[in-house]
Amino acid sequence: MDYAIRAKLFAAAVALGLGLLAAPQADAASQCKTLKLLPGVVQVYATVDAGAVGDSAFCTADFACPTGSNKVEVFGTALATSRDAVIAVDNTANLSSGEQVSANCITTVVGNGKRISVSTCNAKAVAPVNKGTADTSACSAYAEGPAGSRVAANATCFCGT
Repeated sequence: MDYAIRAKLFAAAVALGLGLLAAPQADAASQCKTLKLLPGVVQVYATVDAGAVGDSAFCTADFACPTGSNKVEVFGTALATSRDAVIAVDNTANLSSGEQVSANCITTVVGNGKRISVSTCNAKAVAPVNKGTADTSACSAYAEGPAGSRVAANATCFCGT
């Protein structure tokens, strides 16, 4: 494994680990959080703390795209205490033609330790030239964990030209 991949795995593990540990331990077993960054960039976090039975969380956030946007991209990362966790991410923009352009993926495990597995995915899509541009997009993260597991998932979504 080369240095760049190790650095990405470490960064994903640290970011998601902090999110998993910092999540309030309220009555709810799953949570959603959103962080809107620059115009055209948003992060959606889904956290699952499955008890005796499996649990899941579906989190979504709408965000504004820069003028003239015709491309969407989504990058998914997750930390889970089970290799059987399922994480899917999506970024769907509504085009001025009434159609949509969507990028989505299901994460695959890229690193597995004794207690934590790390998974990632990336997808991009470009609208056909004659379909117009997007003013808004929706970023979504779905996380599902089997009984007794904890899952922290992140969808980082971009829209632009």
